[in-house]
Amino acid sequence: MSKIPYLHYSKDTNNLIKSFYLALIPLIIFNFYKNGLYLYNNNLINIFHIFIPLYFPLISILTAYIVSKIFKEEADINILNALIISLTVSINTNYLVYPIVLFAIFSIIKYLKLKIPQVFNELALTRLFLILSLLINAYSYLNIAEKLNKFNYNSLDIFLGYHSGGLGTTSLFLIIISFIILSFNKFYKKNIVISSTLGYIIPIILTIFISNNSSILPYILNGHTYYSFVFLLPTLYSTPNTSKSMIIYGLFVGFLTSLIVLFFNYYEASYISIFIISLFIPLLNKLANKKYLQN
Repeated sequence: MSKIPYLHYSKDTNNLIKSFYLALIPLIIFNFYKNGLYLYNNNLINIFHIFIPLYFPLISILTAYIVSKIFKEEADINILNALIISLTVSINTNYLVYPIVLFAIFSIIKYLKLKIPQVFNELALTRLFLILSLLINAYSYLNIAEKLNKFNYNSLDIFLGYHSGGLGTTSLFLIIISFIILSFNKFYKKNIVISSTLGYIIPIILTIFISNNSSILPYILNGHTYYSFVFLLPTLYSTPNTSKSMIIYGLFVGFLTSLIVLFFNYYEASYISIFIISLFIPLLNKLANKKYLQN
């Protein structure tokens, strides 16, 4: 079992990883229902395609295991990271190309981690590489029901997850439940999640009031961004190591995400922000440690 720097015992690492798995269960189940059972019950897919939503998490786990063996690493955290990433992709992802691309990206990033001492959020970079690779196809987050406008797309639908997004990232309701589950683990850095959420929501609410444009309200209710805040942002390794630097880190990520969402890109905004701000973690730690020593 590999250790995490801020944990004292391997059992603490194991318990934290188990908390992440437990928090992912509701999202995996909803993914299977929304992108599988619901479509089948409405005669939109055949029996074979019911299990496609579960294929991506399972093949991601297998891919991470193989990469771990090649690089002679413990597989536990790599498998968790692969599972987290798998729930961010579209149901329309080519299921033959996906494992090949994922294997290549995992291998490249493992190599980069060995050669470049710079701290960066490995999960966010993996997600960005993955989407860039898959964009060579007509990449869409809409499942068949969404393409046919089977959902109402009112505020409640969006909050519950009946709208376009990653396999397991659409339901803000379930992501809140996942966050509560993780918060019971004392080693989960929930202050990063809270500060990033505030940094994201406040600029969007101000924009709504100033512009009187309620059409951007779904940006607040869509779970896609919060999924990355809950599961990718407080990653097990690349996060600041003091309370103040964690809060600052989260605020910067949330604020940058809101700017990208409002002006450029909806789905990939948080992943871009997480990766960019993670590059400044050593600086945040250095500044925080200086202030700590002065006190």
